[in-house]
Amino acid sequence: MTPNKLTPGYNLMWESSRMMLPEHREQLLEERRRQKEFRSPLLDEDQLLEINRVIAESIEQERAVTVTYAEKYGPVQFWGWVKHVKPHEKWLKLINDEDTLTISFDRILDVEMS
Repeated sequence: MTPNKLTPGYNLMWESSRMMLPEHREQLLEERRRQKEFRSPLLDEDQLLEINRVIAESIEQERAVTVTYAEKYGPVQFWGWVKHVKPHEKWLKLINDEDTLTISFDRILDVEMS
């Protein structure tokens, strides 16, 4: 005879704990997604000044830059030429041969000359 849930000696008290309501399952999955989200580090003053210098230099010399910025699940890179900078609105616009990116300053992690 193979043991089953009704075999004497099994603990029937905890059998219902294997069941999960759809709402609870969705909450559990949402919490796991939230834990995987990328939290961008706070940049210090020297890093911000370096980013500002590279952006200004790229505009003056009309050179392309590679911008590393924070997305929801990790850092992403985009290369292009700086088209517009709006310091009061805190965003800049990059353009390359294929795409355009408008990004706020607080999402920028690093800028390098290409």
